[in-house]
Amino acid sequence: MQKLNHELQLKEINIHRKEECVHYDDCLTEASALLWPSFSCKGCESYHCHHTNILSYERASTPLAWEV
Repeated sequence: MQKLNHELQLKEINIHRKEECVHYDDCLTEASALLWPSFSCKGCESYHCHHTNILSYERASTPLAWEV
């Protein structure tokens, strides 16, 4: 995971994020707890794919750290 100093535009999300990674939720939690504007999964050596796909709308229903 790499910190980005700008928010991702919708068209950039598929380029920078690997939502199917088993570590994605942990990275999202860490980035939000550190109040990062955004993060990228590009070049991450910890990537490991889920056997099932998680759809973006399912993730959208999960509260973010700053909303809890």
